[in-house]
Amino acid sequence: MIRNALQRFARRLNYAHDRTFCTSSSNVDVIFRKATINDYEGVMDINHHVLRGRDYLPAGYHSTVTDPNLSALLGEVDNRIIAFVCGRLVDGCRTVLFMFGRTHATFRGQGVMGRLLHYLRSSYSGNNNILYEMFLTEYGHPMLSHPYSQGFSRVLKRPVHCFPFHMNDLHLNQVPLNGVQFSIPTQQDLERLMSDKQTHGYLFPGDRLIVNRIPLRAHPQNIPLMFAVEACFHTGESPRECLSFGKSYWCKLGLAYNIDIYGDDPVGLRAHVYKHLQEIANIAQIRREMYRREDGSRREEHDEADERVHLLIFGSESVDMSIVYDALSSLGINNAEWPDKAQVVIEGDFRVE
Repeated sequence: MIRNALQRFARRLNYAHDRTFCTSSSNVDVIFRKATINDYEGVMDINHHVLRGRDYLPAGYHSTVTDPNLSALLGEVDNRIIAFVCGRLVDGCRTVLFMFGRTHATFRGQGVMGRLLHYLRSSYSGNNNILYEMFLTEYGHPMLSHPYSQGFSRVLKRPVHCFPFHMNDLHLNQVPLNGVQFSIPTQQDLERLMSDKQTHGYLFPGDRLIVNRIPLRAHPQNIPLMFAVEACFHTGESPRECLSFGKSYWCKLGLAYNIDIYGDDPVGLRAHVYKHLQEIANIAQIRREMYRREDGSRREEHDEADERVHLLIFGSESVDMSIVYDALSSLGINNAEWPDKAQVVIEGDFRVE
């Protein structure tokens, strides 16, 4: 406690948050500033191949830069946007999570992202509650490999499974729910799951979970962040419970739908997969109805993209993915992509150097 107090005191003495920050990297002057809605096109032009066409930032950019709980910053060279990153507080304001990091290919390896992160860290330096900083990297991306030698450690790794399919491939009538009772968890329900020692250790090994690409400690103060999804389901009773979260977004390749799933009960896992595929079918149906009222050329333009779905399932140590694969196969989804990819979360002490 004394050590943390001294560190916080030192930060207050040595660091202040400047509203403008210029640096030289490879003889290139970079200006860092807050991102705005008007910067959308420039930020998107940084990299058009994020997550192999399944980039989720385009769909969430406007809400990101206008959310008072987020800090979205960018780097410019000659009025051209070449880097972007976003920070937010989680774990009851004890952890800064860095998200959406991207740098234009021309400027990678020149320290631009490191300096942008320094600028973002400095904006949090006056917060005495912050103890940790955390990064999430997807699909084995090498961008964050270097922090392992800088006092960071891996706190979570979970497999990523992608199932691209066409809505015509889906046969929802093939798998009945067999009387499985679903509930939509309330805040009190999630508090119970996290406070019960047996359920907590079973559902959330290592005291961690990720919901909608936000890594969290499995603590009650993070529960409000878990409701930023479109679907949340709970089945079973301890110790055979399953919990899942679903979030959709539109990307260049069509509809992407993420499932974060926890638990290992075979019946429950199958039921959760089925339930989220029902959600996907409902989203597609609403989209069809919307464009059915459009003129013919506009409708044809959207038909093909709207019928493509990219289902991404993020498991955990408690999930037997063979059960998930069997459930999807019985519904007509047999094509799997990236079964060996993973999300990795690294964490270290918060510091501003």
